[in-house]
Amino acid sequence: MSLSINTNTAAMAALQSLNQTTADLTQTENAVSTGKSVNTASDNPAMYSIAQNMTAQISTLSGVSTGLAFSAQVLNTATTGLSSISSALQSLATTIGTNTTGVDNSTLNDAITKTLASIDSAATGAKFQGVNLLSGQTGNGTTYTSLSTAMDAQGSTFTQNGFNVTSAGLGLSNLSMDTAGMDIALGSTNYTGSQSLKLSSVPAIASTGTGSTATAAMGSATDPLVSYNFVMDEAGTQADALTALNTASGGTFSLVNGKLQEGTSTTTSTTASDGSVTFSLANGKSVVASKDGNGNAVYSVTTGTDANGNATAKTVISDVNLSAATGNTTATTTGSPSQLMVNKTNLLTQAMQYQGFAVSRDSSNNLTVAGNNLDTSSTALTAANGLNSSATPTAVTGAAVVSTIVQAAISSVTRTASTIGYSSTTISNLQTTTSSLSDALTTGVGALTDADLAAESAKLTSLQTKQQLAVQSLSIANSQSSTLLSLFRG
Repeated sequence: MSLSINTNTAAMAALQSLNQTTADLTQTENAVSTGKSVNTASDNPAMYSIAQNMTAQISTLSGVSTGLAFSAQVLNTATTGLSSISSALQSLATTIGTNTTGVDNSTLNDAITKTLASIDSAATGAKFQGVNLLSGQTGNGTTYTSLSTAMDAQGSTFTQNGFNVTSAGLGLSNLSMDTAGMDIALGSTNYTGSQSLKLSSVPAIASTGTGSTATAAMGSATDPLVSYNFVMDEAGTQADALTALNTASGGTFSLVNGKLQEGTSTTTSTTASDGSVTFSLANGKSVVASKDGNGNAVYSVTTGTDANGNATAKTVISDVNLSAATGNTTATTTGSPSQLMVNKTNLLTQAMQYQGFAVSRDSSNNLTVAGNNLDTSSTALTAANGLNSSATPTAVTGAAVVSTIVQAAISSVTRTASTIGYSSTTISNLQTTTSSLSDALTTGVGALTDADLAAESAKLTSLQTKQQLAVQSLSIANSQSSTLLSLFRG
């Protein structure tokens, strides 16, 4: 190797080694100080990209977790309100059940009035941050009567429709010891697919006028006017129920492969987590399609709303599926119903109970119906005559009627509590799943980007030593040029 004053190859090599060692030492020191081996895309482009995507999912799951926690509190608030309402109803049932001679109706009516007030207070007060699943209407601090929240990182939503467990929603409006029910003599003739039982609640404002000046009967958001239509379905096709639905809604609903559809392109629909589907029609009406506890299709049509969008008038159509009913078609006693007729009547009464009515049936196949602020006027009695035109329903009163109404309300609250309880369990499971998934992703990001500090510590010591040696080597290489002077000394 020649010696040159212009080119110091040794110094160049030593400097290059020192620079590389310094760069490695900087990277190691950064890993030690941050605890990460991949801090930027330049450290490892592939790992950095994967880690960033996983970190984004973790952030999304954090938002999901917050929403689920909020939903859990809404459901807990509703559960507390339902517990209070159930206790009030149980107490009222005891009071009415122990009615004895010497206790006048005014005393019992006072107890009923106070109980209904406490029920309304519990229902309207069961709100959390503007969400109330029990009030059935917005206003008075309630902004939403249903619950919807993201339940995963893909944007799927959990939706819980609200309920109306106020005194009106439980069918207890205007309840007193004089409240009337309806006796319906069904007789022994079997049902046909064209028959239906039509009931309605008492309107808050009666209809007036005729012709072009006629004013329809109306309800209120607190106590909406509801018309109930229990349609007999011998074939299980829902044909008559769909006809009634289209008449009430003004839509063109049909079943396609067992799924309800509406023919107008402007109709929108949303599906809740309980399987119910809400259709919003272009004419301003809405339809909620659901199923009762027996699997019967139920169509609730909102035909009138107030300024806040609360329902003031509804038509509820229940398709009472009788196609699976069995039993002997011949009556054992002349004039009595057959076993098949009795079984079909049981399916009818169950459908009515799922809609909040108190219903009982005696051995002669006579129904006693009460609750839901039942209209027992002469017009309503005539309208309810669709199952046996030869026997006009009659109005009945008494403590037994009031007691059955309260029992029906208790059953309704129990069903609502079960639904809320199931939703609470679902939310709890989703919270657990979300937390576990977030932990798994966090562990994955750590595995990709976290530094092994034990290894980095050993590497740091090695690089520090290597840097010192590189500095020493550069110093020796730099002193090489000064040795050339000795060659020119005389």
